[in-house]
Amino acid sequence: MSSRPGAFAILRAIAGARFRFQHPVYLVHALTARCNARCGFCAWNPDFYDPHEQLSTPAIKALYQDARRAGFLGLSLWGGEPLLHPDFEEIAGHAHEIGLITHLVTNGFLLEKKVEAVARYVDRVCVSLDYPSDKHDELRGIRGLFDKILDGTRALRRCDPRKRIIYICTLQKDNADAETLCALAELMADLGVLGIFNRLREEAATVARDVDLGRYAPSPEQLRAAFSTLKDLKRRGYPILSSNTYMTMMQNGPPVYRCHWPKLMLPVEANGDLVDCMHWGTRPLGNVKQTAFTELLQHPRLRELAGTTGESCHKCVSIHRVEISEVCSGNLEPLASWAMLAAPGRRRSAVSGA
Repeated sequence: MSSRPGAFAILRAIAGARFRFQHPVYLVHALTARCNARCGFCAWNPDFYDPHEQLSTPAIKALYQDARRAGFLGLSLWGGEPLLHPDFEEIAGHAHEIGLITHLVTNGFLLEKKVEAVARYVDRVCVSLDYPSDKHDELRGIRGLFDKILDGTRALRRCDPRKRIIYICTLQKDNADAETLCALAELMADLGVLGIFNRLREEAATVARDVDLGRYAPSPEQLRAAFSTLKDLKRRGYPILSSNTYMTMMQNGPPVYRCHWPKLMLPVEANGDLVDCMHWGTRPLGNVKQTAFTELLQHPRLRELAGTTGESCHKCVSIHRVEISEVCSGNLEPLASWAMLAAPGRRRSAVSGA
């Protein structure tokens, strides 16, 4: 078994990537393109890649081994819906065994069914939740999803009471009101999970699907009010992981920042495509089926994205890109929120004013 990286190794690797001494250190892998949800606003069409072109399980394990040997520290498993992969336990177990810090992004429908593997092999679990009731089922297109999320969360808590669980809410017209946001914060506090509140994302693949985000996106006025409510909830002690930096930027309109995300993160699609994050899904830099991973890491476009070309872009509004970029630029305020990831789960009774 490979040893898992310690705090010093993590800081050293992040610093090396930040200052362009080395390649990225965190692999963002779409484990599968298959998805059992039908989210109208989602940029990622389940048919965007032919499932028959997806990497085999041996190829996935080889990719993770190559990444670890190259000095990668972490892995984000997403999709599609990663828990749909028939070999999820084998793949997650392999990542854990070779020492990758593993992060799962799931819609939660299969969480209870796969709870033992998730509890054993995944370090952090992110579950999409947009509404504090079964209205979430309508927004995501899966009947019974809200109850499945609650059942899966409780099952994971029983398996590992200290497992860090995060609910990710995508702000939309249907959930950006103060009443809904307060109810979501109450639910998160009751369950002892953290909450991230994200602006609706737009990626290159959205264009390919001809998605009308105007049907879902809140107005600027709704966003200002929503993030004002969320900042107040965070101040009152609710377990909101979104930093004040991020929420203030989202309140004030499209964010302006120097993007450092490509220095640290390397996206690989389900079919093995290494992705240019400025042209996600449309201009792959190469494929791990045809080119050795170590060779792909030397691609000149990755160097461009890690330099002024990447830093000049600030189109993305997702929290992890904005906050990583702000911290790398010297704004350390988000670190206060990130510290919540290391703290024990907070229960309802810990919320002031409850």
